[in-house]
Amino acid sequence: MRITVVGSINLDFVATAPSLPRAGETVTGAELARHPGGKGANQALAAQRLGAAVCLIGRVGRDSMAEEALTLLLADNVDTGGVISDAEQPTGVALIAVDPEGENQIVVAAGANHSCFPEQLPARIDCPLILQLELPIETVEAAVGRATEFVCVNLAPAQPVSDQLLRRADLIVVNETEAAFYGDLLHHGGGRVVVTQGA
Repeated sequence: MRITVVGSINLDFVATAPSLPRAGETVTGAELARHPGGKGANQALAAQRLGAAVCLIGRVGRDSMAEEALTLLLADNVDTGGVISDAEQPTGVALIAVDPEGENQIVVAAGANHSCFPEQLPARIDCPLILQLELPIETVEAAVGRATEFVCVNLAPAQPVSDQLLRRADLIVVNETEAAFYGDLLHHGGGRVVVTQGA
């Protein structure tokens, strides 16, 4: 099965700490790791490892972080022909703090992800489509409008979306925080809603 993922590509900096900091607080004793990430890249990699032939459409910077961010995708033969290298924006970065229970706080510096505009999309997407909201919303809306088959949208990070997107999505995925943000709007569409729990 062929799947298209339109989404973010980041390099994640993950700090583990005994507790998550409160506003204005500095927490010490953290360990730092770097991992390829981004919701789009993660979804593409997972689908590829489950046996799909995945095409990823996204954007990275023309910098050293781009190579690191794409490492796992290339190793698993994800089709990255739809990933553009942007000379003017850096590769996206996520700063992630994680406590011993796995709860986290995440700040994303989107970088090149926010330069992934509808012009980068094909005229039609004739296979199942997976998206999230870490790209410009007009790109997400355009991708949904060009899809002819199954559409799965992870409504993260939570932000206003059109009724058209909600109606067109066959599957909507949210966590508990996002479910609270969207409330009854989630049930205005015709598809199924999955609410994930925990970290």
